[in-house]
Amino acid sequence: MVTTLKNFTLPITGTRPLAEAIVTAGGISLKEVNPKTLGSKLFTNLFIAGEVLDINGYTGGYNLQAAFSSGYVAGENAGLLAEGKE
Repeated sequence: MVTTLKNFTLPITGTRPLAEAIVTAGGISLKEVNPKTLGSKLFTNLFIAGEVLDINGYTGGYNLQAAFSSGYVAGENAGLLAEGKE
């Protein structure tokens, strides 16, 4: 069985269209997150960013930009909270 699995091949015949390249859906509902701070509306002192959020989009730069931007906003606001400046 090990030999069979190690020698199992799948031929690549091409790529799929970009329209089918969608990121995985699911995550924390945006209704549960303050859009200005990305702080949780349900749990105090919890900030949410990146792929944990329920944001759907095409793969590539859009998904990365959402992760970087939400990470920045959540980090800034978590820092302000830690400094007592919220």
